[in-house]
Amino acid sequence: MAHVLDDPIFPIVGWAGPADEMIRPAVMSGMAEAGFNVSHSWVHGDLAALRRALDVAADSGVRLLLAHQSWHVGDAEQFGDRRMEEIAALVAALKDHPGLYGYYLRDEPHFDQLPKLARVHAFIGERDPDHLCYINHFPPIEGWGAPTAEAFWRRYIELTQPQVLSFDHYPITVASQAALAAQVDAPNAFPAAHLLVKPDFFSCLDLLRTLSNGTGLPFWAFTCAVRHGPYPMPTEGHLRFQLMNNLAYGARGLQYFTYAHNGALIGPDGTPTPTWALAKRINAEIHALAPVLRSLRNIGVFRSGPLWAGTQPPHRSHRSPLLDCDGDPVTLGVFLDQVERLHLWVVNGSPVDWASVRIKLDVDPQAQRLYAFDMNALNPEAPSTKQNGFRELWPADPRDQLVTLAPGEGRLFKLDSRGLGVSF
Repeated sequence: MAHVLDDPIFPIVGWAGPADEMIRPAVMSGMAEAGFNVSHSWVHGDLAALRRALDVAADSGVRLLLAHQSWHVGDAEQFGDRRMEEIAALVAALKDHPGLYGYYLRDEPHFDQLPKLARVHAFIGERDPDHLCYINHFPPIEGWGAPTAEAFWRRYIELTQPQVLSFDHYPITVASQAALAAQVDAPNAFPAAHLLVKPDFFSCLDLLRTLSNGTGLPFWAFTCAVRHGPYPMPTEGHLRFQLMNNLAYGARGLQYFTYAHNGALIGPDGTPTPTWALAKRINAEIHALAPVLRSLRNIGVFRSGPLWAGTQPPHRSHRSPLLDCDGDPVTLGVFLDQVERLHLWVVNGSPVDWASVRIKLDVDPQAQRLYAFDMNALNPEAPSTKQNGFRELWPADPRDQLVTLAPGEGRLFKLDSRGLGVSF
């Protein structure tokens, strides 16, 4: 059996998904309809309760990132022989179930909990090497008991040998007039919308991108999908801004906080909320892009306009700009595919306003053309298109290409050198 991370899907996780008796056919089918293929779900009870939940999920087209009291690693919990025997028995009984995606071990541990987590992670992994052992972390803004954020993550990777790196960071916050006035010229301030985006949003993503590229471990990141604390009711632009920037930095899995908690995407009775409809539309686009996204490797991320912490301006060679951008601020994720063709993931730098930019690539426009991924290209009822979902832009000039973006929107472009492979 292949590992679940090798499945030809792009994981989109509903965090705090349906739990216990809420795991029923109508609710789980609605989750699949909205484009979620993994649910982080608590199931309390015995083996029969776990099997029932997995049966319902599998029949609905969703797999569970299963949370259970036996393998949950709390701060004060002990894992003696009897506890480990209980875990071993449950893993043996569940590991071949088609509704299982993995085992949820812990959320946001501090540094001193890593050895215990590593022990449970290894114990389950030895008995079920085909499913994910999942641990989610605080944002990398401090060491959480380690000297630095990087020290925390490197020790975590060394001890645990995880299969995926996951962190949460919810950047869009409602700000007071005084806070906005104090930062009126800051690039992360959006006074008309009463919002501040946390200035460390991009530096956190860049650390995970660097760790992921250096270790070969995929990383997953979040979007905030529920109003709570300083976080506003999310608009489509808010959701896209977070998800699309995650993708620009090379994320290989996306997570929504939350799905069935506090009435985020569904209410207590399972009824979808307006946010569910937004997620459905965005997730459909991501799944259309998934075959391309899974084939790309990130080689850099740049920011046009005023720089934020952890960002750098578009790349310049010693002779002339290889990549430049004029106009409103954007994130520019740079990728290569298997034959070294250049891809650009361009994300609007604002979660609330439209953007107009001109992308400028130092290439020969007669030999190299710029293509945009067409969301309608994979629709079987749409006219056929070339380039596996990409279409040539018109008017097209990669040296000075106009691109407009809705709030938070991300668009994927490919530089094609007419079958010659390498595009630069």
